[in-house]
Amino acid sequence: MPIPENLKLLHTGEEVVWQKSIATIEADPDLSLHLAMIECVMDLLQFYRMAYDEKDEDQLIVKLLGARIFNDLGASIRLTLGGYYQAAGLPTRDILETGFLLDYFSTDPALIQTWKAVPEEKRNKEFNQAKIREVLDKRDGYEGKKRYEHYKLLSAIAAHPTFAGFTMLRPEPGANAHMGPFFVPNLLTATIQELVKVTMTAWENFKWFFKPETLSQFRATLRYLEMSSEWVERIYGKKLDRGDIEAVKRILTQIDGQPSDRVPPAA
Repeated sequence: MPIPENLKLLHTGEEVVWQKSIATIEADPDLSLHLAMIECVMDLLQFYRMAYDEKDEDQLIVKLLGARIFNDLGASIRLTLGGYYQAAGLPTRDILETGFLLDYFSTDPALIQTWKAVPEEKRNKEFNQAKIREVLDKRDGYEGKKRYEHYKLLSAIAAHPTFAGFTMLRPEPGANAHMGPFFVPNLLTATIQELVKVTMTAWENFKWFFKPETLSQFRATLRYLEMSSEWVERIYGKKLDRGDIEAVKRILTQIDGQPSDRVPPAA
């Protein structure tokens, strides 16, 4: 039995919006760089899943959370470029939450096993997002509750049914809500800007658990450092200290071409 014709038509509309989205992104240097940065992080998540042998179950659990982030990124990109801007906010918020959880684990790695073993009825109490944000804000000395405001924004416009969320369904302010895919350059830009922001934060929290040891891992680290530096300098107009990049290059010079792929132990 063939699938309903209306679903085929819906997919056709998604593909039309996809092509318009691609053309818009490729014509905009900033949007192109945002998408390249997101792809870089996805590539790194895949690389560490395959090219970093976990030393214990904790690292395996972190890898699984990385797989969740990867799939969220793929879903969000597909929804964004296909013209479902509000729906794209759901996996974007999940990336934000998962990044916060990874950051929380970094405060005490023993929390990973606690999180794994705690009964579901207690998990929501011991690992709820409000508690996690409070601990992280206290650690970092944040008083403005920026983590909460970010979470609240994505909840209001995407995750929760709110009146404010209807903004993401309107082709223009005051217009009727649109059912199905539609193309609005401003919404495309805003959704990608939000996605790259949470992507960078989540990756920084993920990579904390995997220190580079091999030649290929140091090369992956260098790629990220160079690309993220370019991204920050272009998007924020802020010149960065490239000391970390030079340090990794020196390590690569020392180990490249040696019989062993592994970095010599620290003195």
